[in-house]
Amino acid sequence: MGVRSRCRKALLQGRFAAELSGESLSSAMSSIHEMLQDADSHIGAPLSNEDWAWVLELGRIVTHNRIEIDERISGALENYTLERLSIPTRLILEQAVAEMFYLDIPTPLPVAMDEAIDLAADFDTEEAGGLVNGVLDRLAT
Repeated sequence: MGVRSRCRKALLQGRFAAELSGESLSSAMSSIHEMLQDADSHIGAPLSNEDWAWVLELGRIVTHNRIEIDERISGALENYTLERLSIPTRLILEQAVAEMFYLDIPTPLPVAMDEAIDLAADFDTEEAGGLVNGVLDRLAT
């Protein structure tokens, strides 16, 4: 797994934890960062300061632009509503849209899409991967 893939996964885990617990994203991300630094936790290798800064910046961008991002996603859903999406799928879509359209140096669309599909397959269902693909494809065109 590449470094940026690990970054996306760490952010997704932190955002999911914050969503379920009601804690702040900052607090959840601090916990994820500590676990990544602890070799005994077996959840992955530590991220460099530069990579961790990218994770936190993407999280900040998603949080700051979430209403607009969710409106974009809602507009690209067919026969679905944002509220019907599973939490992991919604979070994955939000991160991918932020990467594609809101970063100062956007992630290339095919890369952001492939990464989001992989996250959906890992953290939700194979069907979620297809849904993520369809939504992001509509947004990319």
